[in-house]
Amino acid sequence: MSSRRKHDLRAVFDAILWLTRTGCQWRNLDRQFPPWKVVHYYFSKWSRDHTLETLNDAVNRRERDLLPERQTTPSLLLVDAQSARLLPRIGQDRGTDGGKWINGRKRSILTDTRGRIRRVEVHAANVHDGVAGLDLIYPDFNGHCCAHASYWPIVPMPGSLPKP
Repeated sequence: MSSRRKHDLRAVFDAILWLTRTGCQWRNLDRQFPPWKVVHYYFSKWSRDHTLETLNDAVNRRERDLLPERQTTPSLLLVDAQSARLLPRIGQDRGTDGGKWINGRKRSILTDTRGRIRRVEVHAANVHDGVAGLDLIYPDFNGHCCAHASYWPIVPMPGSLPKP
């Protein structure tokens, strides 16, 4: 016999979306949502088991299905990175981006041509763009990938990715 959930998962998911949109701290979560510890628990759990990534992929596929003359998977992806400074007291995953002299983290983002986010990875700023970009590309992606020249030749040519 299973017990009922105390908090609605839709409310938890809405709280995660609200946090990402507003950028507020966990402890400042609005009272209309479940307690912040509950929301943080599910966010951590869903991040570890890739539930959020699976949901994002499903929403992207569904949106492409609804558009006329679009395949379920994109034929072109765009990859880029942005460095962000960190406060001095934050020491984990930190590095200096040699090209911009920014001490902090870097976020690498993979999008399709409609601007829908496919993958995001946050890492130390001293990780080379091409190395970080390679981790974002799907193993089964055989289309084209547009990237800044700093990604070449580390990002492989279309069709050259290993098959699982």
